[in-house]
Formats: sequence, structure tokens, C-alpha cells
Amino acid sequence: MSGRAKRGIWVQGTLTPRPGLILLPRVITIHQQDPEHPVSPYGIFEKDTEYAQSFTGFRREAQLQPLNIAYSHIYSSYRNFVGPPHFKTICRLLGYQGIAVVMEELLKIVKSLLQGTILQYVKTLIEVMPKICRLPRHEYGSPGILEFFHHQLKDIIEYAELKTDVFQSLREVGNAILFCLLIEQALLLHTPVQHLLELHMLLTSLLILSQEEVCDLLHAAPFQNILPRVYIKEGERLEVRMKRLEAKYAPLHLVPLIERLGTPQQIAIAREGDLLTKERLCCGLSMFEVILTRIRSYLQDPVWRGPPPTNGVMHVDECVEFHRLWSAMQFVYCIPVGTNEFTAEQCFGDGLNWAGCSIIVLLGQQRRFDLFDFCYHLLKVQRQDGKDEIIKNVPLKKMADRIRKYQILNNEVFAILNKYMKSVETDSSTVEHVRCFQPPIHQSLATTC
Repeated sequence: MSGRAKRGIWVQGTLTPRPGLILLPRVITIHQQDPEHPVSPYGIFEKDTEYAQSFTGFRREAQLQPLNIAYSHIYSSYRNFVGPPHFKTICRLLGYQGIAVVMEELLKIVKSLLQGTILQYVKTLIEVMPKICRLPRHEYGSPGILEFFHHQLKDIIEYAELKTDVFQSLREVGNAILFCLLIEQALLLHTPVQHLLELHMLLTSLLILSQEEVCDLLHAAPFQNILPRVYIKEGERLEVRMKRLEAKYAPLHLVPLIERLGTPQQIAIAREGDLLTKERLCCGLSMFEVILTRIRSYLQDPVWRGPPPTNGVMHVDECVEFHRLWSAMQFVYCIPVGTNEFTAEQCFGDGLNWAGCSIIVLLGQQRRFDLFDFCYHLLKVQRQDGKDEIIKNVPLKKMADRIRKYQILNNEVFAILNKYMKSVETDSSTVEHVRCFQPPIHQSLATTC
């Protein structure tokens, strides 16, 4: 059952990701059976005669009909979306080991996409991008800036596979990252609380989860040589008493016992079980940090970061880094669509933004993206002059509204990712790296020197 559940969750979460995906537990009604008259899956007593079968089956169906209606009403609130209730069910169904298997498969898919399909598209689109694209001055006005960016990014806008293969591949990566985050939040129950009823349910669930994990740790303690502090009388030494207890419970210490007497396969299973028992998320660990670190190791190709900057500090107007390419992609899906066309959020959901923002954060390009993004610059100028014109069949005001909506979403994603990445960076590097730059020299002084 666990293997089938793992495979089902992996397939539904990765191979067939789509908006409106439903991960619902099956509504199973369980009734106690009479040992003398067992009930078949259709609720009919196994009698000898057809008359008895039909009569009792009709009676049982009539009894179960209100119950089935009640269950269908209860579970109707969990349809047409995927959220905390579904991920809590997944966590309880799979457990730590099952979740590890599903996440490992997700990471394999992310690696194949980032080092295969997406990498090839990034190399192609970087070549299509303009080599230099400066942010226009505010004096040009928002209509002029929109027309300038529309002309500069014409090749990106008209790229045939951008809204199909490129966005689809990025959405799969974003869905995988978001899936891992929601799984960890379901384990830790760090979901936002908006109402008192949700607060009560959250505290109750958190208490149940903490009690389960604490009970697991306490039950496993004697088998892991973890002994509680004992009461000692006057004149007794704690070290002597603890050594006696360790010697007394040494035969219960499972891993050394299996290492002495077991086969290599049994030794591996015992060590894995010991590790899974000790390392619980209630101890302050985080799976999502490990997931982000693994994904960052997949971004080693030079095309993600571009060549070293000529000024020795950073690229300003050059379009050679990924954040500039993502700015062009964001400009494309912020363009308002027609009446009978689907928007980017309808086709790809938030997974597209999660993929782009995650790659930018993992590459360390977030501040440059916030500073040099094409859409953000257009939004600043449009807010200042307040113009509403149609440029290249693009309504300026509607596009500014869409840019603002995606800016809010990007900021939320960046905040979540930075919360996890800062803890990783502080653990890995305790020394702050400071670069010193020489002040600029005026031309007149440079010629005399």
C-alpha cells in the first residue's frame, strides 16, 4: 500500500501537474461485519438465495445512502484545489521515509529539466536577447518606455516555443519546489491562521503531531542508548550510576548488535532506521533547505551567471545573466491577453513564478533583478505619470496592474526563499566578505598621471 501511495503521489505531483489538480483521499466507508454474514464490497450479504441477496442489498443500500450523501458533502470542501488538508494527508500516509522517496524522485526530474531542456532554452534565448538594454530615463514617459522595451524584446516576444515548452518546463520545476515546501509546512503545520476556528484546529493538530513525534523518540530511546538522567542519593556519583545503566541496557542497543551479528543488508536497514528515528523535524531540522541546496548544485553551467563583468563589480546594462532573461520573460506574460485567450496564471499557475524566483535567489541575483527589471521600471514611471494609452496593441494601464500583481507575488516568493537560504549561508560562512574598490579618477587627473 505504501509503495502504491508513493507512486500515485509522485505521478500526480510531477508527471501530470495541472491547474486544478485534485489530490483527494478516497471516501471509504468502513462498517463492522457480522462474522456469520460477511458483507461483500457492494454491501450485500452473502446468502444462498438470490431473493435474500437482493432484499438485504436493497436494505443496506437504503441505510448507506444518507451516510454517503453526508460524506460527499463533507469532502466536497476539499475539491477543486490542492492545499494543506491534502498535504497533511500525504504526510500521514507516507511518513518520513516515503516523503524522502518522493522528494528524491522530484529532484531527479528537476535536475533533468535544469540541466537539459531548460538549459538549452536558456542558451538559445540569451543569444536572442539584446546585448545591451539600458533602462530609459523617466523623461520618456511610460508610453515611450513600453514601446522601447517592446521593440528591444521583440525576438523574445515572438519566440514560438516560449509560451509552450519553456514556460511548461519552468512550471514543472516551480511545482516541484512548491510541493516540497508545502510538504514541509504540512509536517511542521506552519500554515497561516486567519480565523479562530483555524487557530484551534492548528493548535490541536500541532499538539497531536508533537505528541506523536515525542512518543516515537521516547519509545526508541532505550534502543539507541539514550538514557534519562536518574535520581542519585547522597554520596553517589552520577557517572558511576549512568555507566551501570548503560551496561544494563547495552543488549538493547540495536545498531551495534546488528553490526556484530547481522548481514550487510540488515546493517544498512538498521542504520537507516536509526537515522530516521533520530532526525525529526521537531528537533529544528528543515528539509526545504536541503532541497534548495541540491537544486543550487544543478546550476553550475556558466550560462546561468554569464561572463565576469568588465567593470569588475556587476553587469548593469548587459543582458548576459539569467535575471535579465527572466525580466524579458516576465515582460511577455505581463502583456494583457485578448478576450478569448488564457492568461499565464490560468495556464501555469504560480509554479512559473516559483521557478524563476527560485533560480534567481539560488544564483544570488535577486537584488540586481529588483533594480534592473524591465517591468518594475515601467511600473515606476507609469505610477508617476499615470498615463493610459495603447502601445503596440498593449493597454498600458492594464499591463501596469498585471506587473504590480506579479511584483507582489515575486516579493512573497523571495521572502520565503530568503528565510531558508539565509540560514544555510550563515551556517556555511561565518566571515563576512567585504570588497574594497578604488575611487574613480577624473579624466584630467588620469592624463597627468
